[in-house]
Amino acid sequence: MPRSFRVRVFAALSLAALAAILALALGGSLAVVAAVGVLLVASTTLTIAAAAAVAGEARMLAGAAREIAQGELTARLEHGPGDEMGLAYDEFNRMATQLESRVAEASQERNRLMAAIHSSLDAVVAVDAGSNVTFANAAVLGLLGRAPEEIIGHPFVFIMPDPEAIEGIRARREHGESTSVVIERPNRRFLRAIITPIVGGGAWSSLVVFHDMTDVKRVEEVRRDFVANVSHELRTPLAAIKSVIETLEGGAIDDKKVAYDFLGRADGEVDRLTQMVEELLELSRIESGELSMSRELVDPRAIIESAANRMRPPAERAALTLTTTVAPDLPRLNGDWVSLESAVVNLVHNAIKFTPEGGRIEVVALPESGGVTIEVADTGVGIEPTDLPRVFERFFKADRARRAGGTGLGLALVKHTAEAHGGYVEAESRLGEGSRFRMWLPAA
Repeated sequence: MPRSFRVRVFAALSLAALAAILALALGGSLAVVAAVGVLLVASTTLTIAAAAAVAGEARMLAGAAREIAQGELTARLEHGPGDEMGLAYDEFNRMATQLESRVAEASQERNRLMAAIHSSLDAVVAVDAGSNVTFANAAVLGLLGRAPEEIIGHPFVFIMPDPEAIEGIRARREHGESTSVVIERPNRRFLRAIITPIVGGGAWSSLVVFHDMTDVKRVEEVRRDFVANVSHELRTPLAAIKSVIETLEGGAIDDKKVAYDFLGRADGEVDRLTQMVEELLELSRIESGELSMSRELVDPRAIIESAANRMRPPAERAALTLTTTVAPDLPRLNGDWVSLESAVVNLVHNAIKFTPEGGRIEVVALPESGGVTIEVADTGVGIEPTDLPRVFERFFKADRARRAGGTGLGLALVKHTAEAHGGYVEAESRLGEGSRFRMWLPAA
């Protein structure tokens, strides 16, 4: 209520009271009645006016509160100087400011949480008590093949028709315990589903986190193959050496010609074991970064010529044609001569092993994408499509590769040498037609 209005009310009431006092002093009963009547009329009028003013201010408060309830958190009340409701207005505005600040903080925290969940590489899915999906993050598209908006509101079985996962959700609902299951998806993709109950999550009853285990399973498979291959590679020469020793002990040592022949075989098997151990140690040092490679400007043309000269005699013994084609404008490389030459030798040696008599091996070098591509192509037996992605794994040898001998480490050394120089190696092959290996290295 404005101060000027209060002053007018007080003045009117004072006049009415003064009139009543004067009437009493004069002793006139009519005057008293008149004075009292004036007073009552004035009081009633002023009371009605005051009530109307308060009602108007109450409507303003209610309107502002309604705006805030509807999300207009910037709604505020204004008042003039000296207004008695100003204190209430100020408290209301202060409350609204604090509410706006807290809602903003809560919204920011929620946005951070949602950003973190959607940035996760793991697929996160929330389900309600009826096993219907109530939330899904962006990773479900990559891991499960469906966009979040496609699965929200659908039963969990719609996105994961796996008995173990469905049983895990049921067990969580009945026993309230977390559980974990490994699910195999098409194309040998493995997912670990961790199902956790949510306490106080409202419509969110359970949280299911899918973690891609494909790489882990692949590492386990590589480890098993590694153990099997290295066992085979060690067993073969050791068995040959043991056979030689037993033959010599049986009397063959007395025949010098036979003894020298068997000792030569044993010496060859020892050389094979030595080569395998040296290559394995070199590969381990390259992978761990412990191998010290010299960095100098090297001419790729000279590296290819040197490697071809080293491998031409074994190619001729295998009745193969080895040719080289080197572009004249090759840029220089910044790398280790010995390891780069060894990589080219391994590629050519691999081609010799798997190319029948009368076949051809061609080594080509050309500038490409700011570096040099060294390509070794053959007309050999080719590689099975299922084996092609694994040819650069250490000790991996396909069935037909086992018959050709070798340690199974050559191509793995090529791969790690290329990567140590900032490059890469790739292979393509057609079964029965031959293979083509490309090693790209950046220019200096």
